[in-house]
Amino acid sequence: MIRVLYWTLCAATFVPDPTRSLPWKREHEIKTKAEELVSKTLPFYKRILFNWVLSHARRAVKHRENLRFARTKLWGILRSLFRAIGVNLKKLGMTDSRDDVFYLTLDELYAFAEGRSVTNNLRRLVEIRRDEIDDYRKTLPPPERFMTRGAAGCYMLFPAILDDIDLLKEHEAKASSDPNVLFGTACCPGVVQGKVRVVNRIDETRGMNGEILVTARTDPGWVPIYPVCSGLLIERGSLLSHSAVVARELGLPTVVGVSGGLMKRLKTGMTVHVDAGKGKITIIRDDGEGSDKEKTTEE
Repeated sequence: MIRVLYWTLCAATFVPDPTRSLPWKREHEIKTKAEELVSKTLPFYKRILFNWVLSHARRAVKHRENLRFARTKLWGILRSLFRAIGVNLKKLGMTDSRDDVFYLTLDELYAFAEGRSVTNNLRRLVEIRRDEIDDYRKTLPPPERFMTRGAAGCYMLFPAILDDIDLLKEHEAKASSDPNVLFGTACCPGVVQGKVRVVNRIDETRGMNGEILVTARTDPGWVPIYPVCSGLLIERGSLLSHSAVVARELGLPTVVGVSGGLMKRLKTGMTVHVDAGKGKITIIRDDGEGSDKEKTTEE
């Protein structure tokens, strides 16, 4: 408790020096230029209203990030609790590993503890769930928007049908007339050209050294990978997603919400040109034999 209080007080009193850290320096420069532009453009009475709205917006964003941080810490606490349950289940001979508990639902755990479980063969349930997850990893993710009739679960067994009822397919097809060009939401401006590393899980990023990271989605656990990337392309997400916020803090050229099938179109080793300020991705070489030289410039 004393240690937590100590670090909380340190975090509350920490003020970064924008002259000593590149991300903070970049953020400070952008903030200064924006404030100068507002001062020159808006009249006095509008500046008062603007500054009032800005101060409240900054406070709200700060509270939002603090809430997300507290929520992330809570997941760690809950994971420790359920892992302890997993240890007990293994000792009782109900499962083979402490981590098998994560293949069971909350209702199944509560029912087993209360003696009202439909089945006590938890080991078999874990095997079924593990096989299903392996199948999910081998199949393509469902479209972002689709409409079903009847039992929606049946559609998940037929990826081809899901692809046919994709509500955004026509929109993605019209996004670019050039098959070698993809568009997404611009998050952090910058231009980068180089080879891509297409990954589905964080363990596949091992050995990255300046490639452009391409993935379907990220979470806070991916942040340590960002400094060794020259760019970031994410199939899903928005301007306020975690990856977009951190990328802007690091000044990493980033495009999220890429339409047109980013994970399907790009393969590891391809050379692409990314104009993150415009949200534009151009495939230079699709045979994986691009130049090893990567050049990054900030717009």
